[in-house]
Amino acid sequence: MSFLPIYRNLNASAELKAILDPTKQVFEDVAPHKTPLPYIVWQTISGQANNHLDAPANFDDTQFQLMVYDTDLQRAYRVRELARQALENLCWINNPALSNYEPDTKLYARGFDANWILER
Repeated sequence: MSFLPIYRNLNASAELKAILDPTKQVFEDVAPHKTPLPYIVWQTISGQANNHLDAPANFDDTQFQLMVYDTDLQRAYRVRELARQALENLCWINNPALSNYEPDTKLYARGFDANWILER
């Protein structure tokens, strides 16, 4: 399990919880088959330790991507916005408008990339 507190902060959003249940619809890396829609998948995509010459790193800079999947395009947009609101005071949103459509599953994907600096 990741050290990023994404799940905890999404779970703290009452507005997001009104649309989906974070305990059953928010996953790191991959969602299980037949997960109820909409759902969120997030993953770490890069990172680096903020090293110093005279001491070990005391912060890690981690880039992650969060994607919302749904058959309802407008709801996917709404969930992405609520997830962004739940996280953006804690990290930097770099690319706020990732979009995709998966024809095999007929799912819209809406998401964002962000950087999170975590103290060790």
